[in-house]
Amino acid sequence: MMIEEINIPAIKIEERADNRAVFVIEPFYPGFGTTVGNALRRVLLSSLPGAAVIGVKIAGVEHEFTPIPGVSEDAVNVVLNLKKLRFHLSEVGPISLKLKASKAGTVYGSDIELPAGVELINPEVEIANVSDKGELSMEIQVAKGRGYITAVEIDEKGFAIGTIAVDASFTPVTKVSFNVEPTRVGEMINYDKLTLDITTDGTITPEDAVKLSSMILIRQLEVFGTDVEDLTLIEEPAMEDGSDTKDFNVDEINLSLRTTNALVNNGLKKVSDIVAVGPEKLQEMKGLGAKALDEITVKLDELGIKFNETAS
Repeated sequence: MMIEEINIPAIKIEERADNRAVFVIEPFYPGFGTTVGNALRRVLLSSLPGAAVIGVKIAGVEHEFTPIPGVSEDAVNVVLNLKKLRFHLSEVGPISLKLKASKAGTVYGSDIELPAGVELINPEVEIANVSDKGELSMEIQVAKGRGYITAVEIDEKGFAIGTIAVDASFTPVTKVSFNVEPTRVGEMINYDKLTLDITTDGTITPEDAVKLSSMILIRQLEVFGTDVEDLTLIEEPAMEDGSDTKDFNVDEINLSLRTTNALVNNGLKKVSDIVAVGPEKLQEMKGLGAKALDEITVKLDELGIKFNETAS
């Protein structure tokens, strides 16, 4: 099918400072500035991967509304401060970090013990203030994810007793705004100029954020590149159990965060990988067990997929 070519705009950086950049993209065919700007903004704010605190266990604290002996802040304020921490993780997680402060004074993010593969981007964040003879000891759970997950949605089955689930905002982009104004192309004065203002948390540059968000959009739109007349001829790859079902990634089938991470950490990145392993070997893997197997089995049933009978 032949289509009329539409001009491709050029992009440049108009302003750059710290974790903020202003991009100018022009000229867009009339109307495309708003279409592209809005799409990029939505992806930038909701779909880029990042790492965040998902839980914390504070010594001597049973729930988030409990005061902490010898500490000026209560558990709620400490949790709010922990949510400001931004991390780079080399693995999916969750990863347990320890913090212990026994001297009077302000406790910062830099006081957290970081294992190999974990980098704290903003160690200057204040977490709490310890008084004389006070002490603060906690275990912080950090994991990778996308978008925003409430404390209610976070899977706590792998948490130690007394761990407080924390609302997690994984997105590395803190602010996005865009503006569209007319620009001239030859004698035409109704083409679009798109200005995109992006601020990140420092775990990713604004340039990389734009690249990644555009790649996500391209991947999502690729499916529409197939001629409609040919759609009935397309067959999804068969699963290893013989069913004619799409082979989803494990992070696409809405399992709990903990189960998803455990599967990925064990090298099971596709539904076909889960099916091939079988239920018995599955629950013997690190981070998985009977409850995770029940969850996976229910999800496979929803997808109309069964474990291989030959898998053991």
